[in-house]
Amino acid sequence: MPFDSLGLAPALVHAAAESGYAAPTAIQAAAIPAILQGRDVRGSAQTGSGKTAAFSLPLLQRLSAAPPAQGSRRVRALVLVPTRELAAQVGETLRSLAQHLPERLKIVIAFGGVSINPQMMGLRGGADIVVATPGRLLDLADHNALKLDAVATLVLDEADRLFDLALPKSWAASSGCCRSSARTCCSRPPSRPPSRRWPTPRCATPR
Repeated sequence: MPFDSLGLAPALVHAAAESGYAAPTAIQAAAIPAILQGRDVRGSAQTGSGKTAAFSLPLLQRLSAAPPAQGSRRVRALVLVPTRELAAQVGETLRSLAQHLPERLKIVIAFGGVSINPQMMGLRGGADIVVATPGRLLDLADHNALKLDAVATLVLDEADRLFDLALPKSWAASSGCCRSSARTCCSRPPSRPPSRRWPTPRCATPR
């Protein structure tokens, strides 16, 4: 099954090939069409199976197809991750996959352990996608550096680890500020069950 059979734009099919994907993995084949259709998805797959591309490719396509109004760039997608290493990895994957899109998307990566000032500067003028760790997301919100009321897609990457990090506080802060119609994508490795009750997305089921 080729990537173009999943409904992806040629620019993203090309980016997937450049990233080394000759054909969709199982998680990509299952998740990409569902996310393109605007459905909530919860997925579980082994490390190295392409989970990041599974949500990144359709997310980029949906954002590119509906660019923000001129002069207005509000955060439209939020990706929460448990560690700074994963934040950097996911952010760079998104940037790499987005490089051939006709509409340039602004992707901001935010995590703790470094000065918050450059990240606040990066958020000036808004962003299309923010990839953040929970603690730094709360710091940025406390500094009024970002607003999440326009977020249409919320991704919880490695959701079980996020809940181990006391995600409920960040979940309340982020999901409570997101649009009530925001789509949710959750992913976790299959090696361990989630340690807490997951949020409420439906797994690739029609609404």
